[in-house]
Amino acid sequence: MNTCFCGNPIGEDGILCTRCAALRVLELDSHATEKQIKASYRLLVKVWHPDRFQNDATLKWEAEAKLKKVNAAYSVLTSTFGNPGRTAKRARADAASQSAPATPNSASTTGWTPEPDPPKTLSMWLHWTSGILIKACVLAFVILIGRYLWIAFDLPALTIGDMHRAYDAGLDKVAPELQGPQHRFLNAIEHDLRRLGMTGTAAAVTAAQQSADAAAKADETPQTEPAPIGKPIRKQSGKTLPAPRVIHSFITIGSTRDEVLAQQGPPTSSSDDKLVYGRSELDLKDGAVVGWRIDPVSNPIRVKLWPEHSVDTSQDIFFVDSTKDDVLVVQGTPTAFSNDKFEYGGSEVYFRNNRVVSWKNDLSSIPLRVRNP
Repeated sequence: MNTCFCGNPIGEDGILCTRCAALRVLELDSHATEKQIKASYRLLVKVWHPDRFQNDATLKWEAEAKLKKVNAAYSVLTSTFGNPGRTAKRARADAASQSAPATPNSASTTGWTPEPDPPKTLSMWLHWTSGILIKACVLAFVILIGRYLWIAFDLPALTIGDMHRAYDAGLDKVAPELQGPQHRFLNAIEHDLRRLGMTGTAAAVTAAQQSADAAAKADETPQTEPAPIGKPIRKQSGKTLPAPRVIHSFITIGSTRDEVLAQQGPPTSSSDDKLVYGRSELDLKDGAVVGWRIDPVSNPIRVKLWPEHSVDTSQDIFFVDSTKDDVLVVQGTPTAFSNDKFEYGGSEVYFRNNRVVSWKNDLSSIPLRVRNP
C-alpha cells in the first residue's frame, strides 16, 4: 500500500493522504495546529466569499468553487481533531450544498456558513483584571490609612508617673492628650497632598488643623499634675515638697527641658544644648527651647509659634512686605526658623526687619501660599 510522506494511506489524488491534501487546500503544512487551521479557514472564507465578486460572473463562479474546496477541507481537518458529531453534520451540509443547483446570492451554493463567535476571553480577562485592580486599590488605601495612624500614634512609652497622671486626671483630661495624634495625622495628610499638587484640598486640611489648634489654644492654660489618690500633697516638718510638674499642650520658645520631657518622653539622644527625637531636633539654651528643626512626617513634634501682635486671621496668602505674624497666620508654624528665615520643609521665607523680602518655594515639599510680586 502506498503511503503519504506523513505515514497515512494515500487518498484519491494518488499523491497525498486526505489530511495532507486538506491542509494544502488551506495553505498549511502537515504540522499545523488546530488553532492555525481555524485561523486559515476563516481567512480564506473572507478572501473567497462570492459576495466580493458581484460585478464579475467568472470570478464569482471561481470563488464559489474555491470556497467549496475550503469548506470540504476544513470538514476533513476538524474531524481529525475530535467533535465527530459536529463534523458529520458539517460534512452532510457540504455534500448537500455541492449537489444543490447554483442560485445567485445563495448560501447553499457556496456552502459558506457564518463564522462562529469568538470565545469570550476578552470579557473574562477584563473581569479578572478589574477584580485585581479593585483589590490593589483597597490594599493601597488600607496601607495609606495605616501609615497615617502609625504617624499619629508614634508616641513614646508611658512612664509610671504618666499612667498615674492619666488615671487621676480622668476622662476629661484624656481628650486634650489626643490632640497630638490628631495634629500629626492632619499634618501628614497635608504634607502628602501638597507634594501631589492638590493645594486646594491641602488648604482645607490646614483649615481643619488651624481650627483644632485654636481650640487647643483656648484651653492651653498650664495645668499642675494632681497628687495620687489617697496621697495628698502636704508640707512635712522641716521639708518642702517639690513644685508640681507643669504640662503644656505645645512646645514653644521658652519651654523648659523638663516640660519637653514631660510631653515628648525620653529623646533619641541629647546634650546640654539639644534634644533629638529621630529626625527632629530641639535647640536649648540655659535649659530652655530657643529653636527647632522638625521633620513633619517621620518624627513630628508638637511645636507652636503664635503671632506676637494682633493680625487678620482670615488672610490666606502672604507677599513681599508681609510681617512674620502674617506668615505665621497663613503658613503656620515653621519646621525651622531663625531671626531672618522661616523654613517649611524645603521651602524658605526670608525676612529683613521682620518683613518678607523674598522666598524659595519648594513645591515637592511644603508649597508656600504666596502672591508673586
